[in-house]
Amino acid sequence: MESDSSIVEIPRGSGRDLSRSRLIVDLDALSYNLELIRTRLDGSADILPVVKADAYGHGMVPVSRHLLGQSVPALAVMGLEEGIQLRQEDIQTDILVLGGILPSEMEECLDHRLIPVIHNRDLLDAVMRLPPVQPIRIHLKCDIGMGRLGFLPEDLPWVCDKIGQKSHIHVEGVMTHFPVGEDPDETDQHVARFESMIDALWQSGIIGCDRVVVHMANSAAFLSGRYLASPTAFAWKRVARYWVRPGLILYGIPVDPDSPGLTLKPVMEVQARLISLKTLPAGSRISYGGTRVLTRKSLVGVLGMGYADGLPRELSNWGWATRDGQRFPFLGRICMDMVMVDLTDAAFPPGLGDWMTLLGDGTDQSMTAWDIARHIRSIPYEIVCRLGNRSPRLYRRKSRTSGNAC
Repeated sequence: MESDSSIVEIPRGSGRDLSRSRLIVDLDALSYNLELIRTRLDGSADILPVVKADAYGHGMVPVSRHLLGQSVPALAVMGLEEGIQLRQEDIQTDILVLGGILPSEMEECLDHRLIPVIHNRDLLDAVMRLPPVQPIRIHLKCDIGMGRLGFLPEDLPWVCDKIGQKSHIHVEGVMTHFPVGEDPDETDQHVARFESMIDALWQSGIIGCDRVVVHMANSAAFLSGRYLASPTAFAWKRVARYWVRPGLILYGIPVDPDSPGLTLKPVMEVQARLISLKTLPAGSRISYGGTRVLTRKSLVGVLGMGYADGLPRELSNWGWATRDGQRFPFLGRICMDMVMVDLTDAAFPPGLGDWMTLLGDGTDQSMTAWDIARHIRSIPYEIVCRLGNRSPRLYRRKSRTSGNAC
């Protein structure tokens, strides 16, 4: 990330910057990761960026707008609300709704030109009940071992019979999701099961000869190479094209930090402002419960970020902030809106109002999403989705920064 001097705050409300914490989203890093993924793809494959969950905490609308300039074929959201939000922001590309639609919402989904993923009988029945006034584009989801959403092999005769009765229903894609994409052997078994299900759809005639999209690989499966079909000679493979659905690696976070596979650039940095400075004597107790007792005279800073901003309380007495490449440990329990840090040994003591980094790329000694996830026994997905949930976001691109108080 660039220095603070390169960041231009966009006034909100009063025209003054009143924020205590902020997220800086590096759109150049996002583009870099996207292109890096593309270098690993076969010529018949493309990328379906996953922007659900507010683009993994990075801001769904600005991230989506940026990705549209990177020649992606579509965007993937989870539910109807996310898809409608993108439409209301004048995002006109194909938007695939991965799973969060109820049968009663199907008509509204199609009214907003969203493409639903059909994964159970109730949803398909809802599509069948709609009047055939225009073509209806859908993707079908198969369950090959996740036990979550998707049709099972025994459901397919019913699916084929239903869709075969309606010429205006166009199956444009078939998808699945791997439960252990990081395990190549088990994933190979799931690929074989998935391909057999696609072949059943093909043999029934509901998948046409004018190409169908097959997509199955999240970040882990993509990195293991399990995003294309196997060597089996099914006829549908002659017309199929493939998408991968990167989420975590698109935002610059490795699936396995010990074996990253790609040299990614983290897209998110989280900073908090120093709102208090004071010197306390040895023996002073810090924060709720007095879980930290100072062993020396200390310069204690208070940063304006707490668990209400998504900073995990489990980082109490363990985490740290950074500035100028130096670590400053957390003191005591993290509060709802604040966290205390030990600035006693600062080579260049910060002043009130200065920004310190709580999440970064690790190159400046900052905590990474994986550092936090390991300590709280979680996964980095959760970390970036929850951090800074009431913080303004700033978007940097080619030395230009724009603000969005999402």
